[in-house]
Amino acid sequence: MKAEIYSIGSEILLGNILDTNSQYLATKLQEFGIDVHRFVTIGDNFNRLKNEFEKSIKNADYIICTGGLGPTADDITKEVAMKFSDEERVLDQKSYDRLKEYFGDDETALSENMKQAIFPKNSIILDNEIGTAPGVIINTTENSKIILMPGVPHEMKEMFENKVKRFLKREAIIKSRILKIALLGEWDMARRVDLNSKNPTVSPYATEDGCILRITAKADDEKIAQMMIERKQEELEAIFGNLIYATDDQTRQSVLVELLKQKGEKISTAESITGGMIASSIIDIPTAREVIEESYVTYSDEVKSKLLNVNKQTLENYGAVSLECAIEMLEGLYEKTKSELCVITTGFAHTGEVFVGIKYKDRRFVKKLNLKGSRNHVRKWAVNKALDYALLMDRSN
Repeated sequence: MKAEIYSIGSEILLGNILDTNSQYLATKLQEFGIDVHRFVTIGDNFNRLKNEFEKSIKNADYIICTGGLGPTADDITKEVAMKFSDEERVLDQKSYDRLKEYFGDDETALSENMKQAIFPKNSIILDNEIGTAPGVIINTTENSKIILMPGVPHEMKEMFENKVKRFLKREAIIKSRILKIALLGEWDMARRVDLNSKNPTVSPYATEDGCILRITAKADDEKIAQMMIERKQEELEAIFGNLIYATDDQTRQSVLVELLKQKGEKISTAESITGGMIASSIIDIPTAREVIEESYVTYSDEVKSKLLNVNKQTLENYGAVSLECAIEMLEGLYEKTKSELCVITTGFAHTGEVFVGIKYKDRRFVKKLNLKGSRNHVRKWAVNKALDYALLMDRSN
């Protein structure tokens, strides 16, 4: 089964609102084994929408649309969709009664909203329990189905979950799993993987939080799909080893906190370029209080000397952004906190020159990085890299 997803409304094209509906629907359709072939974002223009529908009903089993079901003149989605049905248009009494109940004695409002209660005769009407505009499933002359839902996300989700899903045909089971990869760039990650695998497929992506591999399997049975994913994951684990630091919704921070909890160990941080971002991201994890010991923002040279005992001569001779300073920051943090895991950063955000340092028990690791991008992008990547190295140090014990 094939589907195309439409987000309809000029406000989306103007950038006034973010289209989250398409992402939600694509994820849900995957559960039914329905392949999404196209996303269409289109404004409130009758002829353009009609032209797109003409393409879709010949190529897709489901055309799933959100937006354009309201009462105003620019809400034309249903008017266009009904052009592809040969059934007569009728007033649905239940929908009309709901409108009367909603608007009470306001005859003007009722008149303006009347078109929301008109549908092709044998269509499936989808009651809107939390809004005024009903949805509808329209059978087209090409035997495809046009499914119309409101554009308001919470109305659309309620309607999809409680109304639309029961009318979808389950073609197969599609399951996915995300493997999160430490340290590697997209090209370096992708070159190690057979991307020609058909089922399950393996797809590499670069995200703001680093690189991921998405494994996707399609099968008639959920257990079989799950087994296919697990076998492929075992293959990838043999390739990447500990560089796979998390799966699906896990984060670096949640994995690190859990590892430290299991070992009864503590972490402390001293941050210059990242200004507390590492500590803050760890504290976001609800159980972080069990592992985080102390955190310092050591932005100035004076504070580096005062709190971490960085030698002033080191700062004068080599500067705060140097291997020598990073080592002294790291050792100073350990002497101050005695935490099993110590993490430091220092660098220049505007040039991307960054040092990250990790001390785990009796092992020390300091790495110079040359990061690209804006000032805040460099700082974000410095956090990611520092946490990657911290995870690898902790896992290697």
